[in-house]
Amino acid sequence: GKRIAVILNEFGVGSADEKSLAVGENGETFSEWLELRNGCLCCSVKDNGVKAIEMLMERKGKFDYILLETTGIADPGPVASIFWLDEELGSDIYLDGIVTLVDSKYCISQINEERPEGAVNETIQQIATADVIVLNKLDLVNEGELNQVISTVNSINGACKLLKTERSIVDLDQILDLQAYSGLGEQPEKFLSQGSPHLSSGIGTVSLYHYYPVQLKQVERFLQALLWESVYPDIKIYRLKAMLVTTEGQIMIQGVQDTYDTYPINNSETLNTKTTLVLIGKNLDPILLQNDFTKLLETEE
Repeated sequence: GKRIAVILNEFGVGSADEKSLAVGENGETFSEWLELRNGCLCCSVKDNGVKAIEMLMERKGKFDYILLETTGIADPGPVASIFWLDEELGSDIYLDGIVTLVDSKYCISQINEERPEGAVNETIQQIATADVIVLNKLDLVNEGELNQVISTVNSINGACKLLKTERSIVDLDQILDLQAYSGLGEQPEKFLSQGSPHLSSGIGTVSLYHYYPVQLKQVERFLQALLWESVYPDIKIYRLKAMLVTTEGQIMIQGVQDTYDTYPINNSETLNTKTTLVLIGKNLDPILLQNDFTKLLETEE
């Protein structure tokens, strides 16, 4: 079996209520709960969040997996950055992947909820950041409604795996060991742009390509302009994945919002012939981005 720690990320009275309702398969209640002083891991300092979980691991022994629940209104980006693989931190904890549970019956209305000008819809944000999306409550929608949900989700995030479920019953192997933030995860070339972005939010998926060997520093220059500089002020990146073909070999890039990392691919079974960069974000202009990407990669050093 798998030794799994489930961490409730909630605050207020609801936290106590959920504790009283947490019962295992055999009727036992859970005796160990991890809480942070400010009540929300999303708002915690990075080191504090990691240290708190490491203390839990010391008391209860090593876990195979840690499932961290975020609130329904949380931005997954800051939570993901807490557990971003950090060699200097020297932690055994690393980010495996982001799983978003989507309510098939109500997600369309949640996606279409209006927000104050400039505010991002939390449902759209969570879908955009996901590596795996679990479409739940299939028994409560008809075929036409389900197709609309799938089409809408794909318009926001065309680079995620979709699982269809009823009553949240899912094979754990489908949501564990994703290795989405390492060189062993799904390769970006498997993910294609899914047509037009979601109309009301402007959030969608764009794939950029280059058919000749590239240099990592050239791609990083493009990412720095995209994520950190004001070259594209209207663009907001939620998730990025890339497979680079260089003269030295293949390199995987994984990123969430303004954080990314690179991973050499040493044992790939498939030899890619082109570089692929998949972007999930808001106000993505595929023609502008592809032209700038190509121009930068073809610039002589």
